[in-house]
Amino acid sequence: MLFILVGLGLRIFPTEQDMKIQNKNQLSALQNMEYNFFGTITKIRDGDTIEVDKTPIRLSGITCDEIGSSLGNKAKSTLIEKAILKKASCFLTDTMSYDRTIGKCATNELGDIGAFLIKSKLCGRCPRYDPNATYLKLQKLTGTFLGTMPTYCKPKV
Repeated sequence: MLFILVGLGLRIFPTEQDMKIQNKNQLSALQNMEYNFFGTITKIRDGDTIEVDKTPIRLSGITCDEIGSSLGNKAKSTLIEKAILKKASCFLTDTMSYDRTIGKCATNELGDIGAFLIKSKLCGRCPRYDPNATYLKLQKLTGTFLGTMPTYCKPKV
């Protein structure tokens, strides 16, 4: 009986190899896109805005609470800890939001950064800016976003 429980326990707790596979699988959200921008993450502005080689990128399809809130501060500090100075591959659109280009980025360590933030319960899916439902299944698996959902994230009717 103990042997069976130990065997099950090994399957429940992922190995380092399992985690690498999981991170690679997170890239699947971006697999149909052709990366068009590569560089080093040089700054984390907040949970949903990073700079890659000093180019500001608003991560599309997600929303994070603002800096100054507990969850917003945690999202930023987590990205600083895990993403700063990492190499990123991005798919940038031709759309701008203020001074930021809209896009999706991934690192080898985190996979799709937007998916990582949702899975970490730091940010949520922004339905209006995730029209292909890239993050829908992940958000359902993770549970309801506990932060503030801005009105601009509601789909247009």
